[in-house]
Formats: sequence, C-alpha cells, structure tokens
Amino acid sequence: MKSKQTCEKSQGLSRRTFLKGGTALGGLALASGVLAACSPSTVSDDAEPIASVGLPQTWDAETDVVVVGFGGAGAAAAWEALDAGCQVTILEKLDKAGGSTNICGGLIYMGGGTPTQKACGFDETPDNYYNYLVAATGPGVSEDHCRVLADESLDLYSWLVDTLGVEFTPGYNPPWPEEANYDAGLSCTGDEFSLDYVGICEAVPHSHWVFGVVEDLDGTLTGAKNGSGFFQPLQKAVEAFEPEVLYKTPAQRLIVHPETGRVVGVVAKKDGKDYNIKAKKGVVLCSGGFAYNDAMIEQYVPYAMGSFIIGTEGDTGDGIRMGQGIGAATRHMHFAYGELSNGAWRARHSVVGGPLCFSALVNKRGVRFISEDHYAGSYYAQISRNPYYYRDYAECYMVFDKQTYDQMNEISEIKPDIIIAQADSIEELAQALDTPKGTLENTIAYYNEYAAQGEDPLWMKRPEFTRPIEQAPFYAISATTLNGLFTYGGLKINTAAQVLYAMDDQPIPGLYSAGRNASDILGTGYCGSGASVASCYTFGRIAGRGVAAETAWE
Repeated sequence: MKSKQTCEKSQGLSRRTFLKGGTALGGLALASGVLAACSPSTVSDDAEPIASVGLPQTWDAETDVVVVGFGGAGAAAAWEALDAGCQVTILEKLDKAGGSTNICGGLIYMGGGTPTQKACGFDETPDNYYNYLVAATGPGVSEDHCRVLADESLDLYSWLVDTLGVEFTPGYNPPWPEEANYDAGLSCTGDEFSLDYVGICEAVPHSHWVFGVVEDLDGTLTGAKNGSGFFQPLQKAVEAFEPEVLYKTPAQRLIVHPETGRVVGVVAKKDGKDYNIKAKKGVVLCSGGFAYNDAMIEQYVPYAMGSFIIGTEGDTGDGIRMGQGIGAATRHMHFAYGELSNGAWRARHSVVGGPLCFSALVNKRGVRFISEDHYAGSYYAQISRNPYYYRDYAECYMVFDKQTYDQMNEISEIKPDIIIAQADSIEELAQALDTPKGTLENTIAYYNEYAAQGEDPLWMKRPEFTRPIEQAPFYAISATTLNGLFTYGGLKINTAAQVLYAMDDQPIPGLYSAGRNASDILGTGYCGSGASVASCYTFGRIAGRGVAAETAWE
C-alpha cells in the first residue's frame, strides 16, 4: 500500500447550491448525477491475481453464506439470502456500509413501464427497454444480461417501493430549456432522445430519482438527492434479519476445497489476524471495481490515469483479483466510465441538455467526432477506444459563439480561466488553438451550412440543439473526459450471477458475484445515470437467491 494525500471532509451541497449548477461540479453531479469522492488516504498498488488457499486446519467461524462487501450489490445479495432463511456473514473492509451506492446521485435506471413512468405519461414495454439497453451500452454488450435487467425491472421497482419503502416523488424533470422540476422522481439522464436510436426504440426516460435519507451526505456532491434514499432502506431491511456484519474486516483470499474445486470459505483479516470463515453454501463477491487501485488502472485503463474518481476507498479490485486467483474469467477490464468536462452547461439537474449542446466539439485537429447533445458518459467510450487518443483526444475543444456564451452565463458565471481562446473570427480562433491549417475553418463552415436548416447530416444532432456558430466573438473551452472514473470490467458472470472459469466458461462451484466486482450489462458504453445501481441490485438479488439455493457442504 502507498500513501496518498487525503482530502478534507467533503461538504454536502445544499439544495439551493445544487440548483445553481455551479461549474465546479462539472458533469459529475449535473449530467450523470453520480457521486464524487476525494483522493484516498491509501490506495492499492498491486494488480496481480490473489491466489486461493486450501482448507485450514481449523475454522474460526461458520455460516451459510459469506457476502464480501456491504454496498448496493452486497446488501441486495445478503437480503435475498437472509430472506430465504440462510445464515449470512457480511465482510466490509471499510468502517461503514453503503459503498458507491449510498453516496451516488440518487438515480436508478428502470424501465418496462414502471408506475412512475406511466404516471408521467410514458408507457413502455420491457422489449423497448431491452432494445435501448442493447443499443446504448455499446459494442461488446451482453444481450443476455440486458434481457434479464429489462425483464426484472418491474419487479425491482416493486421490491424497492413495496418491500423497502423507497419513495419516488411523482413528476417528470424535463430536459433544458423546459422548466425544471427538481422534485420529480423521473428524469432523462441518458441518450434516450438521441437520434442515433430512431427506429430501434421509442424515446422513454428511465432514470428514477430519489431524495436522500440524509441531505448533506458525506462523500456526495448532489445535495438533497443522493443514494441514501434507496440504500439506507435496504441496509435497515438487511439489519432487521440480524446477520453478522464485520466492519474493517477485508476479505483476503478465497478458500477452495482441494478435491472438489468448490469455493468453501474466505480468509479475512480481522483485528489484524487471519480469520477463516467457512461458507457452507457459497461466497458472493461484491467488493466493487478498481478505480482506487493505481496498478490496475495503469494496467487496464491507462488513459484514465489522473481522473477524478467516482466511488469509495474500497474500490481497489480485491474481489476481482481473488476471482482471478482461482482461474475466473474477466470481461471488459479495459473499459471505464468518464465524463466530459464543463457539465454545468451541458446538463441541468442530471438531465441531458444545456447551452454547450449548441457548440461544436472538436479534437485537437479541429474535427468533430460525435454529436454534442449526447449523454455525458457517451464521449469517453467514443474517444478512449481511439488509437490516437493521446495525440488527438486527450484534450478536445468546445467551440461556440456569443449567443451560446450569453446562455451559459445565465446558468452559471463563466470564470475567465474557463475560456482558453477568444477571437473575432473562426480563422483567428483556429490559430489560437493551433489546429492544422484549414481544418477548424472547414469544420465550422460545413456545420453552419446545414445548421442553418436545423440539420446535422454528419452526426445527427437533434434540431433543437442545432444552429449556426456565427455570432462573434467566438470562444473555445477545453473539454476532457477525466471527470469521473469508475470501472466497467470485472469477473465474468452468467445471468445467474455465477462466476465463470476462464478455461471453459463453466460456473465455479460456490462462487457468485455482482456489482462492479462483476461484468454484467455494460459493454464499452454507458446507457444512462443509474444503470450501475440497477445492475447492482438486480444481479445482487439474483446472486443471493442462487447461493441460498445451493446444497450445503459439510
């Protein structure tokens, strides 16, 4: 382990501050509505698999199910196993429950015709939701996992509301520039209204939004709306079963039976000593992703080094490495989430849409490469796969005119250091940005020709965000995607949340996984804010039911 500078205690934002949409939050709070965290006091610096051990001479404890991690996925798995009558031990490496789910922006992605959707006039079938998930989650998406998420969505909604008592305030928060409805329980934070999906699915918002149980929650930047609204009711429901919860007790290694290959327990570190826990039915790994493991980031997603991290200090990839240590397959380890900067002017209250959607987003060579009205997380997937990322995309530019500048100022004051170039002509702006001769000029000329007709034949930006960039002066601001990192990759699981062997794609006996410890619906893209929470709860519950149904070994 190596030390890092520790941030001051994060101050929760008041609702009033949140509504102002300050530029300091960027897309992190305002576009994706997710969480933020400071630099950890310690980070893991090892990316190697963690080898398992055989049966110990003596067991220190015995239970039916061991759940590693007490975040959203772990809590969901524990609840299902406890509800099925199992004895459960939960291992949490930090000193409190919640993980990333508790401090997220309070958004969970659900569809298929939830009561909240219908009350807002948006009826939808599970098939429509599935079609959007597959299309928007990018190349490499698991269609099977998307099918499960879509088909289980109405049951997930019912479980949250009817069983746990989670509340979604009636109403819809529409995209800018329509009047905001911050209190609403439904928002569009993804790409549902993008023209990319015309003919694939109907445009229906999916992000269900809750007020937090704790308004000024330590670790979140989204004020009154945060993940405590749907995590803490689950935590209370789990604790009502009175499971054994061991805080500050990280899992260290999996225990594997030498004759059967079955995972039969966990070696944890309890009070500084090895603690062997026998799991008669199985183990569920839900210890999060690896955004706080520098060595894993460097190995798998080096283009994300230096990113502002989304998550908690527990996201060090331990569960992934333990799975790898017994031969588990991994999936999509080279992909991660990142947001485009300056989100306060691209989104409002976690809803896609803002003045910068009128800009032209260009790379260092002055060339547009995506529609500017996309969801904040769409850009990262587009550029990080590019082999010329460091040369052409590590820093991009949003180019706009006085009309857009004035609209931006109405939302939040534009500080002098935000503008990196200003000129009376596009030619002069190109010189200031040092783009190749003629490229930016031609890009804007082509864009303006069709924008005058409300069209964007190259990238199909929506007409409501398409207008010529022609009113001097002209401006450019820097656009980077190092604004909110969490990792997509994890242990490969089937739709029953069983971890699979790398050699033959068969389930590893006694081992399940969910959340960002596993790879489920996410391909190389991200469909909308709250999708990760939805997958945590959906596949966490599936894992809990599955492990509870296992035959105990003695």
